[in-house]
Amino acid sequence: MEVSLYSAKGSNSSARVEWVLNFKGIRYDRIEISSDELTTKYLDINPFGYVPSLCVDGSVFSESMAIIEYLEERFPNPSLFGKSLNEKTHVRRICEYVNSSIHSPQNRTVLRFMRPELDETSKRELRGNWIMCCLEKLSISICCESGFAVGNDFSIADIFVASIYKKALQHGCMRNGFYDKHLMYIRAHDSVVVSEPEV
Repeated sequence: MEVSLYSAKGSNSSARVEWVLNFKGIRYDRIEISSDELTTKYLDINPFGYVPSLCVDGSVFSESMAIIEYLEERFPNPSLFGKSLNEKTHVRRICEYVNSSIHSPQNRTVLRFMRPELDETSKRELRGNWIMCCLEKLSISICCESGFAVGNDFSIADIFVASIYKKALQHGCMRNGFYDKHLMYIRAHDSVVVSEPEV
């Protein structure tokens, strides 16, 4: 089986997929896509011009959540979607909130279109503030049973939450005690920390 992950430096969505690939022990080649390539030759792979894309034996998949769902179904062990139906639904709820409500509005291409008058420093500040504002709302409904986002096991919800929090820190936001505690908790587990991609 040949697996290639098309990624770009600083891509939060790519980091999610890379974390899943590592955690599940799936061998892959990582192909770095430059900013220039996103709008040129990479469009032959993904016409949206976004990363990540995952190529598995010639089939190309895009959009991080769709890729992760594919990986979970094809490589179910270890599972990253919870045990019971309730857990699976809560895991997906968190991922949907991070993916749609938090990630999309702060996406660089969205801000470039919606707020073209802002300089890069102002955009970074706005992106970070938006992430932290939304994470504040999320904090009341996660880590209720343990230090994991849902239930008592590491899940894709932990990956989505940790990845978007780290993105806020990259944008210069102040550290948050709740999310620092979550990061420390999941990193206390060897299988998690060895699979976490480098920023």
